[in-house]
Amino acid sequence: MKSSLGLLLMLVVGSEAESLSEALKQTKVEGYIRGTYQHHDVKEDRVYKDDAIGGKLHLETGKLGGISVGASLYTSYALFHDDNRGLIPLRGDSHKSYSILGEAYIKATFAKNLLTVGLQEIETPFAQVDDIGMVPNSFEAVMFQSQMVQNTTLTMGHIVKMAGVDAPIVDKFSNINEDRGMQLVGIAYEGIEDLTLQAWYYNLDKAELDSIIFLESDYEKSIDNIAYGFGLQYAKEGYSVGADANVYGVTASLMAQNIGLTVRGAYTEVKDNGANSGFGGGAFYSNSEYLILDNAGANGKATWYGVEYEASDSLEGLTVGLGRVTLENSDKAKATEVDLVLSYEMSDAFEVHAIASNLKGTNVGEDDAKHLRIFANYNF
Repeated sequence: MKSSLGLLLMLVVGSEAESLSEALKQTKVEGYIRGTYQHHDVKEDRVYKDDAIGGKLHLETGKLGGISVGASLYTSYALFHDDNRGLIPLRGDSHKSYSILGEAYIKATFAKNLLTVGLQEIETPFAQVDDIGMVPNSFEAVMFQSQMVQNTTLTMGHIVKMAGVDAPIVDKFSNINEDRGMQLVGIAYEGIEDLTLQAWYYNLDKAELDSIIFLESDYEKSIDNIAYGFGLQYAKEGYSVGADANVYGVTASLMAQNIGLTVRGAYTEVKDNGANSGFGGGAFYSNSEYLILDNAGANGKATWYGVEYEASDSLEGLTVGLGRVTLENSDKAKATEVDLVLSYEMSDAFEVHAIASNLKGTNVGEDDAKHLRIFANYNF
């Protein structure tokens, strides 16, 4: 990793000065300022509260010979409350306010290929940003993406460390799979009208979860003012001890585009062992805000259904969603979560999101609680 970074850096610094100066002048600066508040009312316990202000500052130079350099600084600073039990972590180690250099990478673009080396945000089914708190997940990795074949995207990567909201240590990069890391390869194909196909393989040598094979097909079609979609998922998750898990998922949606109303349902079940959503929010159709298929354990099931409304005219930018997930474990015990989600994009720069959840999760080892999460972004 360090050798690759050093080689690419020498290519940039070793270029003639005028070109390097021009690349630096083209540096883009962007990011957001974010405020977050959480309220977690646990049955037969008490109310827990947490809040923070912070954000992201991102810089990326212009390209010089197809090479650019980028970095992102994230910060989370406690305001009035710092009581994080059962909440999405806004703090670092011991719930302290913190800042972290979450991205520091070099990109090399050649033909229709992109190589990114260093600390970076990643979006794949089982390693992803999952930006649900103050600081998202980011990874130390070498990632390669190619679109040399028409309608096809090939992704290959080697990930060695992770920090962020889902990481074992939120405010510090720590190893994935000790010093062996995780290797991945994925192919997405969009050459058939209205259909997207993707296949992924993740390798974690000698880990408890040592491999993931993931297949997904999604079909979306519009006729006049009606849009509809179907999706299928399959995952085979290999375990070094015990049986492998086989996960099956299906989803369907129907949208009345003229009024902005969408209804969707999803069903997922796992056979032989428990599901694992990987390093991030997870790819499974039925995963909700808090309860996910992983919580249901071996031979568990998850059913999700919901409705979403996108307002127009005077309320343009407002989206309201209502969803419910039911988990069932191998003993037929059930857990539920009902979510009311409101999002309002007042402009390209400012947005507000609120999520109110009613959790009944004791049958799967989670809280019975009412949870409220509000966050606002000012993007620049």
